[in-house]
Amino acid sequence: MSDLFEMIIGGDTATPRLEWTQIIARCAIVYLIGVLAVRLGKSRLLSRASPLDVILAFILGSLLSRGINGSASLSGTIVAVTTLVAIHGGLTALSCRYHWVGNAVKGQTRLLIADGEILRENLRRSHLSEHDLVEELRLNANVENPAQVQLAYKERSGEVGVVIRPPETKVIDIAVHEGVQIVRLEFSGGR
Repeated sequence: MSDLFEMIIGGDTATPRLEWTQIIARCAIVYLIGVLAVRLGKSRLLSRASPLDVILAFILGSLLSRGINGSASLSGTIVAVTTLVAIHGGLTALSCRYHWVGNAVKGQTRLLIADGEILRENLRRSHLSEHDLVEELRLNANVENPAQVQLAYKERSGEVGVVIRPPETKVIDIAVHEGVQIVRLEFSGGR
């Protein structure tokens, strides 16, 4: 059985030279292990990733590639991937239970705009310029002017979340003489 294993994947030690059929077999095995690890570990690894998720993705990619090309043992790759996903799962579980852990490993949300006013100190702490902020407003809320924004936050994911000010309603009364009632028109201001 050991000889068959050696023939199919090139053994379980770091192997400097693999046959192309062994690389294919290792690639299939490592790919399936990677998919399993990501599915069991975290469903949002590649969408709206926090810094914790990005680091996991980079390290997983590095570990998995070493298992494919033979620069690491296959069993060592599987153990390392499993350990990494377990640590990541533990940290995210702690982050959900304890807010201070979440702030430590995922970052903090910062208020950038309150009632149309830019909070420059929080902008500076977020490493964003006013030009960056206006760009985020255009991309995320389709507004150009910070005065149109009720609240804007730099989220833990690094994105800017925006709450638009409700539009002002203008009321115009039109009086018509000689027995006709007053007509009232209401216009909602757009963005």
